[in-house]
Amino acid sequence: MTGSGERPAVLVYRHRGAPSRALHEICAGAEEEGVPTEVVDAPDGGDVIALAHAAALASRLDVGIGVDVSGAAAVHHGKLPERNPAATAGPDASPADWRRAGRIGARVVKGLPLTEGPRP
Repeated sequence: MTGSGERPAVLVYRHRGAPSRALHEICAGAEEEGVPTEVVDAPDGGDVIALAHAAALASRLDVGIGVDVSGAAAVHHGKLPERNPAATAGPDASPADWRRAGRIGARVVKGLPLTEGPRP
């Protein structure tokens, strides 16, 4: 993995072949909340939760997101136990689910509730 943790950002670790649309939506969701992201190629192997946990441990913000080739995603904080991510989206995730994962990652950084209230 190269470049991880050099600047304060939510790190997004992805397996090679992860859907580019998923990465775009995840980054857009975090950036909508005002938190930068950095996408890093992860070595093959490990599930999406392990990827997210490793990303969180490497992030200067202590928050990471993992994305695998199926489009499954997980959001993690470095202080949570590895197998207990803050949020997940399965392989059937939609663009809205990926964007929500990015927003959740940013909200963890900012210390805000993970769920959004009703919109007016």
